[in-house]
Amino acid sequence: MFWIVLEYAFAILMVITALFYAVFEMRLFCALGKVHLGNSIRNPLPSVSILVSARNEEAGISKTLDSLMKQLYKGRWDIWIADDRSTDRTPQILAEYAEKYPDRIHVVTISELAPGESAKKNAIAKLVAASEGEILLLTDADCIVQPTWIRAMIREFEPGIDFVAGHSYIELPTDRTNWLLNMQAVETMAYRIAGTGALAMGTPITSTGNNLAYRRSFFEEVHGFEGVSKIQSGDDDLLLQKLAREAPWKAHYSIDPEAFVTTQGKETLPELWEQRKRWASKTTYYAPKIVALLVAVFIFFCLISLGYVLSFFSFNIFLATLFGVLVKLVGDSLVELRGLRIFQQKQLFKWFLPVEIIHAPFTVFAVLFGIAGHFKWKG
Repeated sequence: MFWIVLEYAFAILMVITALFYAVFEMRLFCALGKVHLGNSIRNPLPSVSILVSARNEEAGISKTLDSLMKQLYKGRWDIWIADDRSTDRTPQILAEYAEKYPDRIHVVTISELAPGESAKKNAIAKLVAASEGEILLLTDADCIVQPTWIRAMIREFEPGIDFVAGHSYIELPTDRTNWLLNMQAVETMAYRIAGTGALAMGTPITSTGNNLAYRRSFFEEVHGFEGVSKIQSGDDDLLLQKLAREAPWKAHYSIDPEAFVTTQGKETLPELWEQRKRWASKTTYYAPKIVALLVAVFIFFCLISLGYVLSFFSFNIFLATLFGVLVKLVGDSLVELRGLRIFQQKQLFKWFLPVEIIHAPFTVFAVLFGIAGHFKWKG
């Protein structure tokens, strides 16, 4: 009797959540068809401060700074970098660049951190306070930007836009095929595509801190990271969520190739696992309607993950799980294909199916561990 009730309950929940997911994917698909390039023609151009937080980044910080120094933007701009308690050669490298480009590069040294505070948010808050640009443009210390980056991101600030989520993608090696990096690139693109579609339909969900821009006035109006400063992750989308609570129409996602940023993927599975748990740890702090949406999706993913196991013991559960898997597969593939065309990454689709198979259980465990606080990040 218990098993029969379980089968019926499982099947009913699967159908309900799968239909919800299908509607959500359809809305994302339609919204992606409406995304457009920004066309701000403001004159004079706004001043820009680029903010970068660096902690033990000696391996790649020089390449990042070299790419930042090649900007073609004709307005006033400068770079502010936080040396956040680095113990490697990062301070020396930053000092050399600040001496070489005294009018462009400014270093803020952080020697201590209050207990419980988020290191990244603390660094950004200090950079905002030190800088003067009207538009704050953020990237990470291991990313490479194009010479057109500032120019393209500023074009997105049409009247009424306060927050621009830029696009970043994982740079894949050309001399070898790394299955982890390729699958990671597809999964990362899925998040970017979902974020783009969600913003286009007025439901801001996520953004990425390695390619982000917002008006200084917006940061001040929402009191920066006040209220979320002790949450270790979320220096990017928790700000977006503050906007989502009151004025979601003020956010925009850039699809301009001139604004794309390349980032480094995780070379090992443990590193990737820690990153995904950290990303998931902040979702409970999103706007209530976004949390409700994500909970529904999470339940759907939980049912699929559970179905992978229970299908061995019940044909009815197998059929229900198959239905859910097919709904997810069709919806995800349509959204992913449209998004990959928008971001000019169609070659990644060949890695879509391997990612799709493990996506639900991987996401479920990352969320559970992340919300529980079981993750590590730079010590």
